Amino acid sequence: MKAFRILRTTTLSTSPKPNPISLFRAFFSAEPLPPESDSHLSEQSDSTFDSSHYEILIPNDPNPKSKPTWDEKFRKRTDKLVFGDETKGKVKFKEEEDERKRRVLAKALLEAALNNEKEEEDEEEEDGDLGVVKDEDQKSLSVGIIGAPNAGKSALTNYMVGTKVAAVSRKTNTTTHEVVGVLTKGDTQICFFDTPGLMLNCGGFPYRDVKARVESAWSSVNLYEVLIVMFDVHRHLTRPDSRVVKLIKRMGERSIPNQKRVLCMNKIDLVEKKKDLLKVAEEFKDLPGFERHFMISGMKGAGVKDLTQFLMEQALERPWEEDPFTMTEEVMKMISLEVVRERLLDHVHQEIPYDIEHRLVDWKELRDGSIRIEQHFVTNKLSQRKILIGKNGSKIGRIGIEANEELRTIFKKQVHLILQVRLK
Repeated sequence: MKAFRILRTTTLSTSPKPNPISLFRAFFSAEPLPPESDSHLSEQSDSTFDSSHYEILIPNDPNPKSKPTWDEKFRKRTDKLVFGDETKGKVKFKEEEDERKRRVLAKALLEAALNNEKEEEDEEEEDGDLGVVKDEDQKSLSVGIIGAPNAGKSALTNYMVGTKVAAVSRKTNTTTHEVVGVLTKGDTQICFFDTPGLMLNCGGFPYRDVKARVESAWSSVNLYEVLIVMFDVHRHLTRPDSRVVKLIKRMGERSIPNQKRVLCMNKIDLVEKKKDLLKVAEEFKDLPGFERHFMISGMKGAGVKDLTQFLMEQALERPWEEDPFTMTEEVMKMISLEVVRERLLDHVHQEIPYDIEHRLVDWKELRDGSIRIEQHFVTNKLSQRKILIGKNGSKIGRIGIEANEELRTIFKKQVHLILQVRLK
């Protein structure tokens, strides 16, 4: 005890002023960094998703990493024993194989003789699909798809085009700007324009929305050669909305020269009693301004064949506007934004996805053929940023992984996706 008092007095006497530092604090002066700096660094790392940190397997990889593990000499000896001269019953097996080949060849020749004309037509169609069409023989058509929010316009566009070009979600107002999809079949090319959802108020007039997307959708109605007016027939039967009926009647009454209008009753696959569809068709059959009525399912494809055939017949003789072989860089950029937005709507709910500003910051095609895409989410509130990031970056990581995998499937090449959440 005396030694402790002496040591304490010597420690305090060395400083000119009394120092409140305790003995053990003086001995163990090395301390870790404050916890605030650690949390700041973790937040910075959690707010960014980098696809290079995750290994995603790509199907049909032309350069697989795995190599055969068997011995080549053993493999050759085994093949010789199984398929070579040492195999028992080789003569009988050879005769049976020759007989089977003769039958297959005879059947193929017979089918070729009977279906010669059909094969010639198929060859002509294949040549047209490959784009071997002269400029004077080309036909094209612009088709606009409008309707109330969540009517299934984007799903129909994706089904027609054959790939995802527009985000599809159960939430309303998924489409925020005009999306273009191109279908090329034979000598005909159809450009589909998926527009944001439109709605009339109780007085029968468009809502005064400050957002430019609705104004753009209303102003572009007159630009299409064929206008598809779509509504959800299942919702019309279960929860009818008078505003949707007014929108359909308004679009039918408008007289636009050189434009044909089509009324599509979508989501027929959700209607259990098919007799109810006849009631809806009877309700809208006398509406003026509509050339045809179609019952379709944009998600499952029911009735889409008849609609496509009708659109093919309306095509005009003029050169194509898009290249049928490759996607342009602008189209690929648009698809990347739509895919990421779709995943954002799937994992983030309520009003947060609509308040977030989604930007394409960087797009580079690297020398190895891969694409580097960097996109930013800009939030207005700190609470929105924390929700979008998730615990330890789990939510933004899940959005990035799913979007990156889908983009690789669509583009058929390596994609390096970087997502970052920022506060405005």
